[in-house]
Amino acid sequence: MSEEPTLYEAMYIIDAGLEDEQVEAVVAQVNKVVENAGGEVVANEDFGRRRLAYQIKQHTEGLYKLLYFRGGGPVVDELKHEFQLNEAIIRGLVVIANPQAIYRTAQAAIGSQAAEEEQEAAGEPQEAAEEPLSAEEEIQLATETVAEQQSEAQQPEA
Repeated sequence: MSEEPTLYEAMYIIDAGLEDEQVEAVVAQVNKVVENAGGEVVANEDFGRRRLAYQIKQHTEGLYKLLYFRGGGPVVDELKHEFQLNEAIIRGLVVIANPQAIYRTAQAAIGSQAAEEEQEAAGEPQEAAEEPLSAEEEIQLATETVAEQQSEAQQPEA
């Protein structure tokens, strides 16, 4: 019985004093650790330079990175180990990803990957992935749905 790998989310902070090439090397190293441990990198997100809430290892700013990957316990252990060993990484955290709270770009990548796998299994031609709704569109849709339900509830039954 084959078990589906778990989707994880890793947030890590890179030293803001590094050059762009060095930052890219750190990101590539983190991806390599995941892949070498048997995991699969799903999406990488850049949250940019941010001020830290408190000083960590004499740093007051950092470059925030978010990584979504599939794997098991050994992959998580190796990634946490890399966070401790790599001096360019100020802090790192790995958690099981909540599918409802996944960052939009990663959600689109994960959704399109799953759709491609389903279509390949069914032998269907691939179509373009549907764009996720923006926050304003979600609010508008929810407002319209509630208004329709209220108007239906107020109409007398015949």
